[in-house]
Amino acid sequence: MPVISSNTLAPPAANDAAPPVAAELRERVRRLERAHSAQRAGRAAVPLGIPAIDALLPDGGLLAGALHEIEAGPTLSGRVAPHDGAALGFAAHLIGRFGPGTLLWCRQPSGAFDAPPYAATLATWFDPARLLMITTRRDEDLFWAMEEGLRCPGIAAVLGETRAADPTAGRRLSLAAEKSGVPALLLRPQPAPPQSVCTTRWRIASAPSRSTPGLGDIGVPRWCLELRRNRFGTPSVDEFPSWLVEWNDETNSLAVVPQAIDRSAGPPQATVGRRPDSAPRVAERLVAPRLVG
Repeated sequence: MPVISSNTLAPPAANDAAPPVAAELRERVRRLERAHSAQRAGRAAVPLGIPAIDALLPDGGLLAGALHEIEAGPTLSGRVAPHDGAALGFAAHLIGRFGPGTLLWCRQPSGAFDAPPYAATLATWFDPARLLMITTRRDEDLFWAMEEGLRCPGIAAVLGETRAADPTAGRRLSLAAEKSGVPALLLRPQPAPPQSVCTTRWRIASAPSRSTPGLGDIGVPRWCLELRRNRFGTPSVDEFPSWLVEWNDETNSLAVVPQAIDRSAGPPQATVGRRPDSAPRVAERLVAPRLVG
């Protein structure tokens, strides 16, 4: 069993310059933390089904028994939509990977025109019959419902849709997920202050769809994924790895588009024949229709 001496991590003397922490030592600490987390959870990681991304994640996927954050990112216009279909769709894709069992979805209405997720579209990622949705009025009630759900038998995953960023609530959710072995996901429609308790943090934004050459149709959904925190996986110090992915209706899976996104290259370029309004229309499919009158 590897042993790390307290002297190794002791702070330097006042007159000494702090030596850089060896990469080998950081990797050893990270592996010990990951092994402890996996042992407490008692369940293996669940792959996303995207080899390029799973290769960076601990044990080749999302750790069950951990807290993960998903936040909506700005589109090409620089605006974050109030009902971002990309972030919601990616969250549905993630919780659909866990199972079998009930999927607990806790949410807060965002206003008078708020609408719950559209069951017919959620069926793309999982059986809506597995979904148990709870609506709360206060952030405290939402976090309480998530924490209680993590303790209930038969729950495969718990997702909370909220704008709040409460470090105390986040730590309680992380500990409850680790103890039960059930993953907890926080879906944020707006970027929030970073929290150190989450295992992974994802930022998702809609990307232009690719139309069929010669036709004016709307292509399959495309998303820009950015991995902004990867606690137990392959570290990325200088940049946040990002990918351009699209949904495949035939295989019901996500795949990386061959032209990968590079952070220094900026946002993805428009493809030939794309529809500029394709991303908003994709987002509209993810919320339940409302009758106005």
